[in-house]
Amino acid sequence: MSLKFIISVAFSIILSFHAYAAPNIELASKLYESGDYRQAAEAFLSIAKVDGESPELLFNLANSYAQAGDYGNAMLYYSRAYRLDPSNKEIKNNLNYFASKVEDSNRAELRGKKISVLPDHETFFKVAHRAIAEEVKSDTWSTLAVVCFILFLVCVSVYLFCSNILLRKTGFFGGFVLFIISISFIVFSFMSARYFESSNQAVLMAYKTPLLIEPSSDSKPASNQLCQGTRFDIIAEETDVEGHPTWYKVRLNSDIEGWIRVTDVAII
Repeated sequence: MSLKFIISVAFSIILSFHAYAAPNIELASKLYESGDYRQAAEAFLSIAKVDGESPELLFNLANSYAQAGDYGNAMLYYSRAYRLDPSNKEIKNNLNYFASKVEDSNRAELRGKKISVLPDHETFFKVAHRAIAEEVKSDTWSTLAVVCFILFLVCVSVYLFCSNILLRKTGFFGGFVLFIISISFIVFSFMSARYFESSNQAVLMAYKTPLLIEPSSDSKPASNQLCQGTRFDIIAEETDVEGHPTWYKVRLNSDIEGWIRVTDVAII
């Protein structure tokens, strides 16, 4: 079998794959435009499984679930899309809008009780971490680090090879500052990458369910019923004998914390 024949077959397969994938996207868009949101969501999901996830694809998937009234999957995929592209204002706006709708639903379940359904007030360090790790991609910090390091090398060259005293001082102190900034950007890049790879946040997928005091179906509720789409921080887990998680201890705020089955949530 000749190499030319193998290359031709491989090229034909690639063309066939793209010819198959493109109509799928077109079909999903047509289903969405026609109002068949559940089928559109399934079509976008199948594309994501084949082609991989992108912010735009996840955003379309989330929109489809939102229109279909599936707040759990809508919140899940808005959150994943935002994690992939935190600079996208449209994704952020939709995520915040849906978060407010879930908060309203949770507040209605309290039936007048004075309990917060919002995440705890953020400390300065939490706000700083979110601004660094969550709202800027790791690649952006890496690029800035490289630019600063190149400028640092320029400053070093100025200091070593220029005879002008003022330029040498500028090169020395400027290089020192740029080196510190470059190291800081590298640290920020690692923080952002670590956040991207983290799995300590989850979305409630069950329609309505309370958190429990203990990781047991017989346990008493630790909260009122919470609505589909509620986002939590995972702070602990209970595993089976094989080490697979069966229960998560989750936290919304200081008032709402407890255990929930793994099958009732999805990891962001």
